[in-house]
Amino acid sequence: MPAALMTVLFSSVSFVLSRMAACGGATKNKLTVSKPVWDFLTKEAPSKLVKLKEETKLSILIDGETSEIYVLQLSTPAPGAGNGLYLARKALKALLKETEKELKKAQRQSELVGCMALLDKPGGELRPHGAGMVSRGQQTTGARAGGTGGGGGRGGGRAGGSREEEQESQCPICLGEIQNVKTLEKCRHSFCEDCITRALQVKRACPMCGRFYGQLVGNQPENGRMLVSKDSGLLLPGYEKYGTIIIQYVFPPGVQGVEHPNPGVRYPGTTRVAYLPDCPEGNKVLALFRKAFDQRLTFTIGTSMTTGRANVITWNDIHHKTNCTGGPQL
Repeated sequence: MPAALMTVLFSSVSFVLSRMAACGGATKNKLTVSKPVWDFLTKEAPSKLVKLKEETKLSILIDGETSEIYVLQLSTPAPGAGNGLYLARKALKALLKETEKELKKAQRQSELVGCMALLDKPGGELRPHGAGMVSRGQQTTGARAGGTGGGGGRGGGRAGGSREEEQESQCPICLGEIQNVKTLEKCRHSFCEDCITRALQVKRACPMCGRFYGQLVGNQPENGRMLVSKDSGLLLPGYEKYGTIIIQYVFPPGVQGVEHPNPGVRYPGTTRVAYLPDCPEGNKVLALFRKAFDQRLTFTIGTSMTTGRANVITWNDIHHKTNCTGGPQL
């Protein structure tokens, strides 16, 4: 999980959900993990895994696997000490989450290298990307540049002069002198016009900071519905003076499209239920949930991390409260 919508969504969700009781049941001795994350951890940061095993006395065995996931079997020296296994499992999940972020960072760096390689290839039609970028003339016009005229004039005072110095610096993509500078509107990073145009064709994000440009759209099946109702008699822990918002996601069975992992393969339907407190913060999160659903970000098609079953509708890392009560606190 890097994009402006996702950042706002996660921060708002965390504000409300962090005060709710965590869902879950008894400590489990098995854990599923995606193969790319586990392979990255064991190859690139094995010392972290060794340190965790030593501190928690945790033993890890690969109990099974599919094309996309491993099933890990966990054990501690004292099997009856459920709390010890729970804490070890929690520490392992935290390490896997950290590894997933490091893997995504490495992938973004690889994509940047790919963009640079793409620039070395001759030919190819360039599509204009005027939205979200400002040109040299726009950048040095008016009060922002401190100058008296438009265009690329150098006589515009101190602010204009410093901006001209930035424009003459290296392009982060081709590492040459910037030609026909283009500056991204949100993050203000500057590039050669040709370099950033081609880079945005590969990925609609700033190659420097990953800031997303354009509307983020996922691959959630298009035939789903998000149904919302309210129950004033249902109370959530920590929000006893409010009612509860009940969200029901309904998806009929269908066939995977070209944007899914296995186009043409069928997937089963599913129904998911989630809860929010009917308070101002809960309603704010509800609006963000609806926006995410409309942009097809809430669900995706892949392998279930709980059952190991492939080609099913799964959550897409936007956390929901799926139980009214429960969790380790109880």
